[in-house]
Amino acid sequence: HLFHSYFWLTSFSHLKHRLFIAIDLPHPIRADIVGLQKRLDSLKLPVVWEKPQKLHLTLNFLGRIPDDQLNSVKKSISQVVHHSHSFDLKLAYLETLYKRHENTLIYLSPVGDVKELVDLQKTLCQTFRSLEIPQPIRFLPHFTIGHLKRTDPVTTKKYINLISDFEPPIFPEFTVDHLTLYESFLSRTGSTYQKLTSFVL
Repeated sequence: HLFHSYFWLTSFSHLKHRLFIAIDLPHPIRADIVGLQKRLDSLKLPVVWEKPQKLHLTLNFLGRIPDDQLNSVKKSISQVVHHSHSFDLKLAYLETLYKRHENTLIYLSPVGDVKELVDLQKTLCQTFRSLEIPQPIRFLPHFTIGHLKRTDPVTTKKYINLISDFEPPIFPEFTVDHLTLYESFLSRTGSTYQKLTSFVL
């Protein structure tokens, strides 16, 4: 019995969580994005659309965090958020990010208090690096709405041009008043997210 208890505790302590911090979208704006996705479907492009419940802006991807480090991560986020204020964003531009050997990203980029957004992300990066959690140097603020399936470069460029000529709707402004820590689970059918904690700005 002692062996089994030790094995269970040791295994539990080595559990890892695939985490990221995100900005959520209000439900009415998610509904507007679904409407945009349906309109873009008229172009008959080979696109896999993000589901409404997965629409978000990733601030920081943390990767696989050991279970015994989870509380330190949450505490660090709380400290950053405690010194931060809410800010306003508005989805404005429909854009694409071409990746030669991967699917092309289709996303909406925000305007508004983008400097506050970037500063918050940078502060979180510094905090996570102090915990020896690697963080990327570049940050592209964006809300992914779909992935254009990879094909030959000429055809992909034609598809990208069609998307670039598409006029997105006028989205309402929204207030970012909290951040959400998510755990991501990967499977053969894609990924699913689970909310772990919300942090009020």
